[in-house]
Amino acid sequence: MMDSKLRALAFGGLGLLSVFATAVSHAVDDSEGASAAGLTIRLSGADIAAPPSIALPPGRVVTVSFTDASGSPWPLAEVVVPDTGLSHRQYSSHPHLVLLERRSKGAPANLVALLDGLSWPVHLELTSARAGAPTRIEVRLSDVRGGAGLDTASREKADASAAGGAGFDQAVREYLLSNPDVLREALDPARQLASRAEARRADLLEGAGVPVLGNTSGNVTVVEFFDYRCGFCKRSIEAVRTALTRANVRLRMLEYPILGEGSALAARAALAAARQGAYRRLHFALMEHEGEYDEASIREIATNLGLDVEQLVMDASLPEVQAKLDANRALAADLGVTGTPAFLVFGPDGVQVSPGALDADRLGAMIDAAGGKRD
Repeated sequence: MMDSKLRALAFGGLGLLSVFATAVSHAVDDSEGASAAGLTIRLSGADIAAPPSIALPPGRVVTVSFTDASGSPWPLAEVVVPDTGLSHRQYSSHPHLVLLERRSKGAPANLVALLDGLSWPVHLELTSARAGAPTRIEVRLSDVRGGAGLDTASREKADASAAGGAGFDQAVREYLLSNPDVLREALDPARQLASRAEARRADLLEGAGVPVLGNTSGNVTVVEFFDYRCGFCKRSIEAVRTALTRANVRLRMLEYPILGEGSALAARAALAAARQGAYRRLHFALMEHEGEYDEASIREIATNLGLDVEQLVMDASLPEVQAKLDANRALAADLGVTGTPAFLVFGPDGVQVSPGALDADRLGAMIDAAGGKRD
Protein backbone atom coordinates (compact mmCIF):
# COMPACT_ATOMS: atom_id res chain seq x y z
CA MET A 1 0.00 0.00 0.00
CA MET A 2 2.83 2.39 0.86
CA ASP A 3 4.44 1.75 -2.52
CA SER A 4 1.25 2.62 -4.41
CA LYS A 5 0.83 5.86 -2.46
CA LEU A 6 4.45 6.88 -3.02
CA ARG A 7 4.13 6.04 -6.70
CA ALA A 8 1.07 8.27 -7.05
CA LEU A 9 2.69 11.10 -5.11
CA ALA A 10 5.93 10.74 -7.05
CA PHE A 11 3.99 11.09 -10.27
CA GLY A 12 2.28 14.13 -8.81
CA GLY A 13 5.65 15.66 -8.09
CA LEU A 14 6.51 15.20 -11.75
CA GLY A 15 3.50 17.20 -12.84
CA LEU A 16 1.36 14.19 -13.76
CA LEU A 17 -1.51 14.58 -11.32
CA SER A 18 -4.97 13.97 -12.77
CA VAL A 19 -6.82 16.95 -14.17
CA PHE A 20 -9.95 17.99 -12.29
CA ALA A 21 -12.35 18.97 -15.06
CA THR A 22 -15.07 21.54 -14.60
CA ALA A 23 -18.42 21.61 -16.38
CA VAL A 24 -18.24 22.13 -20.13
CA SER A 25 -18.75 25.73 -21.15
CA HIS A 26 -17.39 28.34 -23.44
CA ALA A 27 -18.07 32.00 -23.91
CA VAL A 28 -16.72 34.78 -26.06
CA ASP A 29 -15.58 37.76 -24.03
CA ASP A 30 -15.52 40.87 -26.23
CA SER A 31 -14.73 43.26 -23.39
CA GLU A 32 -11.48 44.08 -25.17
CA GLY A 33 -13.36 44.76 -28.36
CA ALA A 34 -14.18 42.35 -31.15
CA SER A 35 -12.61 44.65 -33.72
CA ALA A 36 -9.32 44.14 -35.52
CA ALA A 37 -7.61 44.66 -32.15
CA GLY A 38 -8.43 41.35 -30.50
CA LEU A 39 -10.79 38.86 -28.97
CA THR A 40 -10.69 36.79 -25.79
CA ILE A 41 -12.27 33.35 -25.63
CA ARG A 42 -12.73 31.68 -22.25
CA LEU A 43 -12.92 27.89 -22.10
CA SER A 44 -13.37 25.34 -19.36
CA GLY A 45 -14.10 21.65 -19.13
CA ALA A 46 -12.66 18.33 -20.26
CA ASP A 47 -14.60 18.18 -23.50
CA ILE A 48 -15.96 20.90 -25.76
CA ALA A 49 -18.82 19.45 -27.80
CA ALA A 50 -19.25 22.63 -29.88
CA PRO A 51 -15.87 24.35 -30.33
CA PRO A 52 -15.97 28.15 -30.56
CA SER A 53 -15.88 29.48 -34.09
CA ILE A 54 -13.11 31.92 -34.95
CA ALA A 55 -13.30 33.99 -38.12
CA LEU A 56 -9.98 34.43 -39.90
CA PRO A 57 -9.61 37.44 -42.17
CA PRO A 58 -8.13 36.59 -45.59
CA GLY A 59 -4.58 37.61 -46.32
CA ARG A 60 -3.64 38.61 -42.77
CA VAL A 61 -1.76 36.82 -40.03
CA VAL A 62 -3.81 36.03 -36.93
CA THR A 63 -2.02 35.54 -33.60
CA VAL A 64 -3.62 32.95 -31.32
CA SER A 65 -2.23 32.83 -27.79
CA PHE A 66 -3.06 30.35 -25.03
CA THR A 67 -3.12 31.38 -21.38
CA ASP A 68 -4.47 30.11 -18.09
CA ALA A 69 -7.28 31.79 -16.17
CA SER A 70 -4.92 34.41 -14.77
CA GLY A 71 -3.59 35.34 -18.20
CA SER A 72 -0.20 33.66 -17.77
CA PRO A 73 1.20 32.02 -20.94
CA TRP A 74 0.45 28.31 -21.30
CA PRO A 75 3.02 26.48 -23.48
CA LEU A 76 1.85 24.36 -26.38
CA ALA A 77 3.03 20.78 -26.72
CA GLU A 78 1.67 20.41 -30.25
CA VAL A 79 -0.62 22.14 -32.74
CA VAL A 80 -2.47 20.42 -35.58
CA VAL A 81 -4.15 22.37 -38.39
CA PRO A 82 -5.60 20.42 -41.36
CA ASP A 83 -4.30 21.47 -44.75
CA THR A 84 -7.39 23.33 -45.94
CA GLY A 85 -5.85 26.51 -47.22
CA LEU A 86 -4.37 27.46 -43.84
CA SER A 87 -0.79 27.74 -42.72
CA HIS A 88 0.52 28.00 -39.18
CA ARG A 89 3.85 28.92 -37.61
CA GLN A 90 5.30 28.62 -34.15
CA TYR A 91 8.43 30.09 -32.60
CA SER A 92 10.43 28.58 -29.75
CA SER A 93 10.81 32.03 -28.21
CA HIS A 94 7.02 32.24 -27.70
CA PRO A 95 5.84 28.66 -27.07
CA HIS A 96 2.27 29.71 -26.24
CA LEU A 97 1.67 31.43 -29.60
CA VAL A 98 0.46 30.19 -32.99
CA LEU A 99 0.42 32.36 -36.10
CA LEU A 100 -2.32 31.48 -38.58
CA GLU A 101 -2.73 32.67 -42.14
CA ARG A 102 -5.47 31.81 -44.62
CA ARG A 103 -3.74 31.32 -47.96
CA SER A 104 -7.02 30.80 -49.81
CA LYS A 105 -10.72 30.93 -49.01
CA GLY A 106 -10.84 27.19 -48.49
CA ALA A 107 -13.28 25.23 -46.36
CA PRO A 108 -13.73 25.70 -42.62
CA ALA A 109 -10.85 24.14 -40.73
CA ASN A 110 -10.11 23.16 -37.16
CA LEU A 111 -7.19 24.00 -34.92
CA VAL A 112 -6.31 21.36 -32.33
CA ALA A 113 -3.97 22.52 -29.59
CA LEU A 114 -2.35 20.22 -27.05
CA LEU A 115 -1.14 22.18 -24.03
CA ASP A 116 1.57 21.04 -21.66
CA GLY A 117 0.01 19.28 -18.69
CA LEU A 118 -3.55 19.37 -20.05
CA SER A 119 -5.09 15.96 -20.73
CA TRP A 120 -7.69 17.11 -23.24
CA PRO A 121 -7.23 18.83 -26.60
CA VAL A 122 -8.47 22.36 -27.22
CA HIS A 123 -10.43 22.77 -30.46
CA LEU A 124 -11.20 25.94 -32.36
CA GLU A 125 -13.35 26.00 -35.50
CA LEU A 126 -11.71 28.29 -38.06
CA THR A 127 -13.96 29.97 -40.61
CA SER A 128 -13.46 32.63 -43.26
CA ALA A 129 -14.30 36.27 -42.56
CA ARG A 130 -14.40 39.65 -44.16
CA ALA A 131 -11.96 42.38 -43.29
CA GLY A 132 -12.36 43.68 -39.76
CA ALA A 133 -12.24 40.34 -37.95
CA PRO A 134 -9.91 40.17 -34.93
CA THR A 135 -6.28 39.46 -35.73
CA ARG A 136 -5.23 38.89 -32.12
CA ILE A 137 -7.05 36.10 -30.29
CA GLU A 138 -6.43 34.98 -26.74
CA VAL A 139 -7.72 31.59 -25.60
CA ARG A 140 -7.97 31.69 -21.81
CA LEU A 141 -8.58 28.35 -20.08
CA SER A 142 -9.67 27.44 -16.58
CA ASP A 143 -6.54 26.84 -14.55
CA VAL A 144 -7.00 23.07 -14.28
CA ARG A 145 -3.26 22.78 -13.78
CA GLY A 146 -3.81 24.07 -10.26
CA GLY A 147 -6.61 21.63 -9.48
CA ALA A 148 -9.69 23.60 -10.53
CA GLY A 149 -12.83 21.86 -9.41
CA LEU A 150 -11.62 21.17 -5.87
CA ASP A 151 -13.43 22.96 -3.08
CA THR A 152 -11.34 24.95 -0.64
CA ALA A 153 -11.28 22.28 2.04
CA SER A 154 -10.23 19.58 -0.42
CA ARG A 155 -7.51 21.76 -1.87
CA GLU A 156 -6.14 22.58 1.60
CA LYS A 157 -6.12 18.87 2.41
CA ALA A 158 -4.32 18.08 -0.86
CA ASP A 159 -1.79 20.83 -0.20
CA ALA A 160 -1.18 19.51 3.30
CA SER A 161 -0.62 15.99 1.98
CA ALA A 162 1.84 17.25 -0.60
CA ALA A 163 3.80 19.24 1.97
CA GLY A 164 5.10 16.31 3.94
CA GLY A 165 8.44 17.86 4.73
CA ALA A 166 11.94 16.46 4.37
CA GLY A 167 10.87 12.99 5.46
CA PHE A 168 8.38 12.80 2.64
CA ASP A 169 10.89 14.12 0.08
CA GLN A 170 13.42 11.52 1.19
CA ALA A 171 10.83 8.74 0.94
CA VAL A 172 9.93 9.77 -2.63
CA ARG A 173 13.61 9.97 -3.58
CA GLU A 174 14.32 6.52 -2.17
CA TYR A 175 11.27 5.09 -3.90
CA LEU A 176 12.32 6.51 -7.30
CA LEU A 177 15.88 5.21 -6.87
CA SER A 178 14.52 1.77 -6.04
CA ASN A 179 11.98 1.84 -8.89
CA PRO A 180 13.64 3.58 -11.86
CA ASP A 181 10.89 2.36 -14.22
CA VAL A 182 8.52 4.84 -12.56
CA LEU A 183 10.74 7.74 -13.60
CA ARG A 184 11.30 6.35 -17.10
CA GLU A 185 7.55 5.92 -17.52
CA ALA A 186 6.91 9.46 -16.33
CA LEU A 187 9.29 10.87 -18.94
CA ASP A 188 8.15 8.64 -21.82
CA PRO A 189 4.60 9.26 -23.17
CA ALA A 190 4.53 5.87 -24.92
CA ARG A 191 5.37 4.07 -21.66
CA GLN A 192 2.69 6.07 -19.89
CA LEU A 193 0.14 5.07 -22.52
CA ALA A 194 1.17 1.40 -22.36
CA SER A 195 0.87 1.38 -18.58
CA ARG A 196 -2.56 2.96 -18.64
CA ALA A 197 -3.69 0.64 -21.44
CA GLU A 198 -2.76 -2.40 -19.38
CA ALA A 199 -4.75 -0.98 -16.46
CA ARG A 200 -7.80 -0.60 -18.73
CA ARG A 201 -7.23 -3.82 -20.69
CA ALA A 202 -10.69 -5.26 -19.98
CA ASP A 203 -12.50 -2.11 -21.16
CA LEU A 204 -10.36 -1.85 -24.28
CA LEU A 205 -10.72 -5.51 -25.25
CA GLU A 206 -14.25 -6.32 -24.15
CA GLY A 207 -16.19 -3.06 -23.80
CA ALA A 208 -19.64 -3.30 -25.37
CA GLY A 209 -20.77 -1.46 -28.47
CA VAL A 210 -17.39 -1.30 -30.21
CA PRO A 211 -17.31 -2.44 -33.86
CA VAL A 212 -14.95 -5.38 -34.40
CA LEU A 213 -13.25 -6.23 -37.69
CA GLY A 214 -11.14 -9.24 -38.63
CA ASN A 215 -11.01 -12.49 -36.71
CA THR A 216 -13.15 -12.07 -33.59
CA SER A 217 -11.20 -14.95 -32.00
CA GLY A 218 -7.75 -13.66 -32.94
CA ASN A 219 -5.01 -13.88 -30.32
CA VAL A 220 -3.93 -10.28 -31.01
CA THR A 221 -6.27 -7.29 -30.74
CA VAL A 222 -5.51 -3.97 -32.38
CA VAL A 223 -7.42 -1.07 -30.81
CA GLU A 224 -7.50 2.15 -32.81
CA PHE A 225 -8.71 5.58 -31.70
CA PHE A 226 -9.40 7.59 -34.86
CA ASP A 227 -11.18 10.54 -36.44
CA TYR A 228 -12.44 10.54 -40.03
CA ARG A 229 -11.17 14.10 -40.62
CA CYS A 230 -7.71 13.25 -39.32
CA GLY A 231 -5.13 13.20 -42.12
CA PHE A 232 -2.80 10.98 -40.10
CA CYS A 233 -5.63 8.45 -39.67
CA LYS A 234 -6.18 8.43 -43.42
CA ARG A 235 -2.47 7.78 -43.95
CA SER A 236 -2.80 4.70 -41.73
CA ILE A 237 -5.61 3.09 -43.76
CA GLU A 238 -3.32 0.68 -45.59
CA ALA A 239 -1.73 -0.41 -42.32
CA VAL A 240 -5.20 -1.27 -41.01
CA ARG A 241 -6.15 -3.09 -44.23
CA THR A 242 -2.93 -5.11 -44.10
CA ALA A 243 -3.52 -6.05 -40.46
CA LEU A 244 -6.95 -7.36 -41.44
CA THR A 245 -5.34 -9.85 -43.82
CA ARG A 246 -3.68 -11.63 -40.89
CA ALA A 247 -5.80 -14.53 -39.67
CA ASN A 248 -4.86 -14.05 -36.01
CA VAL A 249 -5.81 -10.37 -35.70
CA ARG A 250 -8.99 -8.62 -34.67
CA LEU A 251 -9.48 -4.86 -34.71
CA ARG A 252 -11.61 -2.89 -32.28
CA MET A 253 -12.55 0.44 -33.78
CA LEU A 254 -12.98 3.27 -31.28
CA GLU A 255 -14.64 6.26 -32.91
CA TYR A 256 -13.01 9.34 -31.37
CA PRO A 257 -14.31 12.43 -33.21
CA ILE A 258 -12.21 15.34 -31.95
CA LEU A 259 -12.00 17.54 -35.06
CA GLY A 260 -15.40 19.18 -35.05
CA GLU A 261 -19.00 18.47 -35.92
CA GLY A 262 -18.16 16.91 -39.30
CA SER A 263 -16.14 14.27 -37.48
CA ALA A 264 -19.02 13.60 -35.08
CA LEU A 265 -21.52 13.24 -37.94
CA ALA A 266 -19.30 10.68 -39.65
CA ALA A 267 -18.69 8.77 -36.42
CA ARG A 268 -22.41 8.56 -35.62
CA ALA A 269 -23.13 7.35 -39.15
CA ALA A 270 -20.47 4.65 -38.91
CA LEU A 271 -21.85 3.35 -35.62
CA ALA A 272 -25.34 3.41 -37.12
CA ALA A 273 -24.09 1.40 -40.11
CA ALA A 274 -23.02 -1.35 -37.71
CA ARG A 275 -26.72 -1.95 -37.06
CA GLN A 276 -27.04 -2.86 -40.75
CA GLY A 277 -23.94 -5.06 -40.72
CA ALA A 278 -22.21 -2.47 -42.88
CA TYR A 279 -19.71 -0.89 -40.50
CA ARG A 280 -16.61 -2.06 -42.35
CA ARG A 281 -17.83 -0.82 -45.73
CA LEU A 282 -18.89 2.60 -44.47
CA HIS A 283 -15.80 2.98 -42.28
CA PHE A 284 -13.36 2.61 -45.16
CA ALA A 285 -15.54 4.68 -47.49
CA LEU A 286 -15.57 7.52 -44.96
CA MET A 287 -11.82 7.22 -44.43
CA GLU A 288 -11.22 7.43 -48.18
CA HIS A 289 -13.54 10.44 -48.59
CA GLU A 290 -11.54 13.58 -49.37
CA GLY A 291 -14.15 16.30 -48.89
CA GLU A 292 -16.11 17.64 -45.97
CA TYR A 293 -18.39 15.48 -43.85
CA ASP A 294 -21.94 16.78 -43.71
CA GLU A 295 -25.36 15.17 -43.98
CA ALA A 296 -25.41 15.42 -47.78
CA SER A 297 -21.98 13.87 -48.33
CA ILE A 298 -22.60 11.07 -45.84
CA ARG A 299 -25.98 10.30 -47.44
CA GLU A 300 -24.28 10.09 -50.85
CA ILE A 301 -21.56 7.75 -49.57
CA ALA A 302 -24.12 5.51 -47.85
CA THR A 303 -26.35 5.45 -50.93
CA ASN A 304 -23.44 4.40 -53.14
CA LEU A 305 -22.77 1.52 -50.74
CA GLY A 306 -26.39 0.36 -50.98
CA LEU A 307 -27.24 1.10 -47.34
CA ASP A 308 -30.73 1.91 -46.08
CA VAL A 309 -30.05 5.62 -45.77
CA GLU A 310 -33.22 6.62 -43.96
CA GLN A 311 -32.67 3.91 -41.37
CA LEU A 312 -29.05 5.03 -41.05
CA VAL A 313 -30.14 8.59 -40.30
CA MET A 314 -32.60 7.43 -37.64
CA ASP A 315 -30.10 5.07 -36.01
CA ALA A 316 -27.39 7.75 -35.98
CA SER A 317 -29.56 9.87 -33.69
CA LEU A 318 -30.15 7.11 -31.13
CA PRO A 319 -29.02 7.99 -27.58
CA GLU A 320 -26.90 4.84 -27.37
CA VAL A 321 -24.84 5.98 -30.34
CA GLN A 322 -23.95 9.27 -28.67
CA ALA A 323 -23.41 7.39 -25.40
CA LYS A 324 -20.78 5.22 -27.09
CA LEU A 325 -18.95 8.30 -28.41
CA ASP A 326 -19.04 9.81 -24.93
CA ALA A 327 -17.69 6.57 -23.45
CA ASN A 328 -14.88 6.48 -26.01
CA ARG A 329 -14.00 10.07 -25.20
CA ALA A 330 -13.91 9.35 -21.47
CA LEU A 331 -11.74 6.27 -22.04
CA ALA A 332 -9.35 8.26 -24.22
CA ALA A 333 -9.06 10.94 -21.53
CA ASP A 334 -8.31 8.31 -18.90
CA LEU A 335 -5.60 6.81 -21.10
CA GLY A 336 -4.13 10.19 -21.98
CA VAL A 337 -4.96 9.84 -25.69
CA THR A 338 -5.24 13.45 -26.85
CA GLY A 339 -4.80 12.99 -30.59
CA THR A 340 -5.53 10.63 -33.43
CA PRO A 341 -4.69 8.06 -34.49
CA ALA A 342 -3.61 6.03 -31.48
CA PHE A 343 -2.94 2.30 -31.87
CA LEU A 344 -2.85 -0.14 -28.95
CA VAL A 345 -1.88 -3.72 -29.81
CA PHE A 346 -2.71 -6.34 -27.16
CA GLY A 347 -1.35 -9.88 -27.31
CA PRO A 348 -0.11 -12.76 -25.19
CA ASP A 349 3.19 -10.94 -24.62
CA GLY A 350 1.77 -7.62 -23.45
CA VAL A 351 0.78 -4.41 -25.18
CA GLN A 352 2.48 -2.31 -27.85
CA VAL A 353 1.45 1.30 -28.44
CA SER A 354 1.86 3.90 -31.15
CA PRO A 355 0.38 7.36 -30.49
CA GLY A 356 0.48 8.51 -34.10
CA ALA A 357 0.32 7.49 -37.75
CA LEU A 358 2.08 4.32 -38.84
CA ASP A 359 2.59 2.19 -41.92
CA ALA A 360 1.89 -1.49 -42.52
CA ASP A 361 5.42 -2.57 -41.57
CA ARG A 362 5.31 -0.74 -38.25
CA LEU A 363 1.87 -2.10 -37.30
CA GLY A 364 2.96 -5.59 -38.37
CA ALA A 365 6.03 -5.34 -36.14
CA MET A 366 3.85 -4.28 -33.21
CA ILE A 367 1.59 -7.29 -33.79
CA ASP A 368 4.63 -9.59 -33.84
CA ALA A 369 6.05 -8.01 -30.68
CA ALA A 370 2.74 -8.48 -28.89
CA GLY A 371 2.95 -12.22 -29.52
CA GLY A 372 1.04 -12.48 -32.76
CA LYS A 373 1.68 -15.72 -34.67
CA ARG A 374 2.65 -15.39 -38.31
CA ASP A 375 0.09 -16.89 -40.68
